[in-house]
Amino acid sequence: MTAFQIWASIFLILYLGWLLYLTVKAYKQPSKELGEFFLAGKSVKFLPSLLTFWATYFSAAGLIGAAGYYYIHGVGNFLFASLGYFILAVVAGTIGKRMWRMARQYPDTRSPIQLYLKHFKSPLLELLFVGVTLACMVPYLAAQITGFARMLESSLGLPYVLTAAVALVIIYIYSESGGLSNIIKTDVLQASLTIVGCISVVIVFLGLYWAFDLNQFIADVDDVTDPSLWSLPGPNGLYSPVTIIGLALLISLGATPMAHNAQRFMIVKEERYLTAMMYIFPFMGLMLTFIAGTLGLGGAAMFSGLSSGDQIIGEVMSSVPAMLGALTLIGVICATMSTADSILLSIGFIVSEHWYRGKEVSNTGILKLNRWFTLAIAIFAFIASIKPELVSELAFNAFAGMLQLAPAMIAGIYISRIGARWAAVSSLVGLIILVTSKFGWLDAVIPQGFPGYLAGFIAGCVIVGVAAISKKK
Repeated sequence: MTAFQIWASIFLILYLGWLLYLTVKAYKQPSKELGEFFLAGKSVKFLPSLLTFWATYFSAAGLIGAAGYYYIHGVGNFLFASLGYFILAVVAGTIGKRMWRMARQYPDTRSPIQLYLKHFKSPLLELLFVGVTLACMVPYLAAQITGFARMLESSLGLPYVLTAAVALVIIYIYSESGGLSNIIKTDVLQASLTIVGCISVVIVFLGLYWAFDLNQFIADVDDVTDPSLWSLPGPNGLYSPVTIIGLALLISLGATPMAHNAQRFMIVKEERYLTAMMYIFPFMGLMLTFIAGTLGLGGAAMFSGLSSGDQIIGEVMSSVPAMLGALTLIGVICATMSTADSILLSIGFIVSEHWYRGKEVSNTGILKLNRWFTLAIAIFAFIASIKPELVSELAFNAFAGMLQLAPAMIAGIYISRIGARWAAVSSLVGLIILVTSKFGWLDAVIPQGFPGYLAGFIAGCVIVGVAAISKKK
């Protein structure tokens, strides 16, 4: 084994030991209240809140995926990421604060979907959202496991299928033992590792290969492709204005209706935390995209010819001092687990809450259904992860699908007078446009190069707007 592999193995074992400790502790002191198990008692303090937001919104997918986009498509990633994180900051200060208040106004409503659709009073609309969430998020869960297993396969030589299976077993056990409180504790650790480690790697990477000579860095990146990675729309022509706007909406409004993301707005202890985060989010996002950009663009100059942009993080980590690279890589790997456990818990959560909606049932009954359902989802996600090339495409579609729910979600919070039918129509029309555009059935209607997910989102917004105006009259 290399020094890098030895250090990575040590840090991975220490992290798994931390998870084992949390699991044993949770089993010794089980949470009996649903609000405590699913929402951490809505009392998460500022720093843990900030770091769990980082782990949920800014972590593994943002770093690995963004670095890969920089590696292949160039600096245009900075434009859509910056715009997306600005939109996300506005969401935290508006939708987030409104959801925080609603969570206190309706303390018995624990499901984020039931909360933001509360004013529509429509179980069928909630069922539609639950169904779409399952269809979108299970492949996204599988994508996290795929990323985790791929990185351990490439860095430590562990067998892919076995690693994916073990990862899901570990995630299932520790998330179901202590609920969201356990997940937040892991979020705090992995977010700290990722932030400190990645900043350190960037500094060392720039010093090691360019001696902090920015002009040389720019020149080396410029020589990689023609057109340059510094150019727009990029060497592959990806970053048109429409695509930049569309991708920005995907990573912001496309992420907002996701149960594990919306849940974060409900759990913070004080509303003022969300106000602070509204100003902090853009800096967090810019820091993430700066890190990803440096590693992706610099990696293109030093490690050209990789079959996938997702491989660049592992390549860079193995090029810096072994201990630092291993620690940071394990932080990134743990981040994929952190995202996966949040998704797994929230999926079981929203299903069990909807299943028992309006029924008298014990807390034990709800937790039992949640555990059986999350186990079924974990098995399904493992089966899906065996086909990683299929998972990648479906994971991208997860954000596209959830984006079609955003107009109805926003309407439920601000203009519920449009009624559940119009909200459902807006979501269904968006989903229909998204799916049919994938098969090329709308090529005569949608201009070439115009993303189907953006067309569906615009159609949904128009329907909500028309309904709001007509109902106002």
